[in-house]
Amino acid sequence: MSDFRTRWFAFHDRHIEPVSKEIFGHVEKMVIGTLIISAGAHVSSDEPSIALFGYLRHGLIGRGVELFGIVLLLLNFIDGLYKLAKLQWHVAFQIAMSFCYIMLSARLIQLILAFRGE
Repeated sequence: MSDFRTRWFAFHDRHIEPVSKEIFGHVEKMVIGTLIISAGAHVSSDEPSIALFGYLRHGLIGRGVELFGIVLLLLNFIDGLYKLAKLQWHVAFQIAMSFCYIMLSARLIQLILAFRGE
């Protein structure tokens, strides 16, 4: 029993833990990027009650925040593609993962905008 446990911990440390850290790291970055995009979309779509730096227009600030979130998502996407390419998995799998990433990002933005509270 002790030998099995030792082998399991060694397998977990070598294979499962690094993969789960990468997955959760990318999901965390994706959620942060989508929250930033949703916040920018909210500021630029409505006239919020918060005065942003006095003289700057809300729409301009919102578009800038959205652009920043899009850049973050693109950098996370490129980083993920680079790491997938290093694994030398099949191209179809990489395309499927890319499609899932884009679709999940879009759905998260829609979900966050739906819950923003009126």
